[in-house]
Amino acid sequence: MDAGAGGRGDREGHRGAVLANPDLDDPARAAGLEQAASRPPRHRTRPGGHRQVGEKGVAAHKKSARRRGAWICFQDESGFSLLPVVRATWAPRGQTPVLTHRFSWKRLSMSGALAYRPDRSEAVFVFGIKEGAYNTASLIEFLTALHEHLDGQKVTLIWDGLPAHRSNDMKAWLTTQRHWLHVEPLPGYAPDLNPMETVWGNVKARELANLCPDTLDEAHTAAQTGLERVGSSYQLCFNFLDHTGLSL
Repeated sequence: MDAGAGGRGDREGHRGAVLANPDLDDPARAAGLEQAASRPPRHRTRPGGHRQVGEKGVAAHKKSARRRGAWICFQDESGFSLLPVVRATWAPRGQTPVLTHRFSWKRLSMSGALAYRPDRSEAVFVFGIKEGAYNTASLIEFLTALHEHLDGQKVTLIWDGLPAHRSNDMKAWLTTQRHWLHVEPLPGYAPDLNPMETVWGNVKARELANLCPDTLDEAHTAAQTGLERVGSSYQLCFNFLDHTGLSL
């Protein structure tokens, strides 16, 4: 892990930084342009799921974390490939941008965790990038590194219902970690309650937007650059949380 402003240590394969309040970063502003990406997700009809009920459940998890003196940690995974993440861009009038790529489905996966103090005094972002998909074994490795990055302190982990999160091996491992780790599932069909979803959208709208890499190394470098950008800003981390409508 690479530590940012908080200087929390080094672990190979995982990078982290201490952070605090996101402006949902503007990919066009740096070039002096009006923003044309990183919009809030559109509302879609989903089976089941009730945001108000979900918010109450998350609020209960936060109260429990406060009593335990634990970090509140939102975790999620995402992926990308050599195929470009197509986003709106700018070009001279009459010159339509053309993306030329290798049409390769080789994939990299990202695992990330945004951790917050219940009193909003501190935020930490930790991430990992690997080839292929995250499974139970690699997620256990990620959570172990997260624990070390947080100096062995207690964590309330909030994540979704990914099969690897619910596997028998994961359940068995979690049983042995109860002295520091308490896990709570996100409500079904409520990705908008996880600030990590906005992290992925932000990076894919900037560093990965319209990128046509020739190799996985090029894609890895771009993703890492974006995640390290997030990991260098206290403002971004808390803005991603505020974007969910949740409070600590």
